[in-house]
Amino acid sequence: MNRATCMNATRMVVLSALTAGNSPAFATNGAYLTGNGPAAAGMGGVSIALPQDATAAADNPAGMAEVGSRLDLYGVLISTESNSSFGSSANKFFSRVNVPAPGMGVNYQLTPQWTVGVSVTGAGLASHYNTPVVSIPGTGPAKAAYTLVNTAPTVTYKPLPNLSLGASVVIGVEQFRANGLLAPTPDGALVPLSSHGNAYSVGLGGAFGVMWKPVSIVTLGASYFTKMNFSKLSGYDQDLLANSGGRLNTPSRYGVGVALQPLPALTLGIDYMRIEWSKAAGFDDPASFNWHDQNVVRFGAAYAINDRWTVRAGYSMANSFLDSGHTLANFYAPGINDRAVTGGATYSIDRSNQVSIALEYDIPRTIVGTGPSTGTNIHTNFQVYTLGYTHKF
Repeated sequence: MNRATCMNATRMVVLSALTAGNSPAFATNGAYLTGNGPAAAGMGGVSIALPQDATAAADNPAGMAEVGSRLDLYGVLISTESNSSFGSSANKFFSRVNVPAPGMGVNYQLTPQWTVGVSVTGAGLASHYNTPVVSIPGTGPAKAAYTLVNTAPTVTYKPLPNLSLGASVVIGVEQFRANGLLAPTPDGALVPLSSHGNAYSVGLGGAFGVMWKPVSIVTLGASYFTKMNFSKLSGYDQDLLANSGGRLNTPSRYGVGVALQPLPALTLGIDYMRIEWSKAAGFDDPASFNWHDQNVVRFGAAYAINDRWTVRAGYSMANSFLDSGHTLANFYAPGINDRAVTGGATYSIDRSNQVSIALEYDIPRTIVGTGPSTGTNIHTNFQVYTLGYTHKF
């Protein structure tokens, strides 16, 4: 890379860890996993009108009215492999990371009309390119890591037997770390930017949902999640995240869903969700990330083979939040995949206990940088593995 290209690249790399901070490598939905919980994850994320476990509040708080008293525990392994170039197609980098993330849900049926519960959903992201982005003394390997955990205490009420209303308070905790970044000095020289280590932030938001079953084989659902405003990430608010006041906010989102049961053993579902990235601090700067709002469509099917086994399949697709002119600012978080194929199964050990698995394969994608991002190209492979346990009581 020549010096001018290097300067332009590193100015944007100072911001690129911000993108890693809100995990764009999470499948088709930016910072959000394709599905929450193993059942939804096996059906392409379908959940707004089809709650299947006590993580339902992560997609529609009203869904907790339909899952009964239960405990769900699960773990997710997010596996990413990226082949990227930085500033020049000849300046190549490779990253392979496996990020574990926990999740759980518990729900209690107080009366036929009321439930209380909590959904805890997690996500994680890391990139590790092993070597510095440019050869400047004192520069460490380019890498970043982020963890987000949302806890949603939820209450539901049924004013009618076929109508459910739900509301959640959503409490978020972020952990962020970035290393191996550079910054330009006033005279144009490049110097290593110190890492501030692990920084933590807390955010607060809310969610509301409704589900209605007009006839026995049709369920309709709708939900809205407010934007979550997070506190400052100490240290990073002075450099990497200065443009967003040191904050990584998650966006508002809303969606609708339909679930059909044309046969006793067969359930079909479809969701539409809108994620407003362009209004979330840390993503709305057209000079750097310029993230676009996403329209997400998810399809899924579940079939009960017998009393023991249920199998699932699904597909999720979305428009890209990232355009080719901004690959440079997203180099540290190469999550460009926008299509996912999923499958899964549940085995009922007995009437009270189940185990579930889900597999997600994101169709590989390449974005070739243009304009100020010319020479920064991103190619990513992405898979998600989910294993869960359920106890009904």
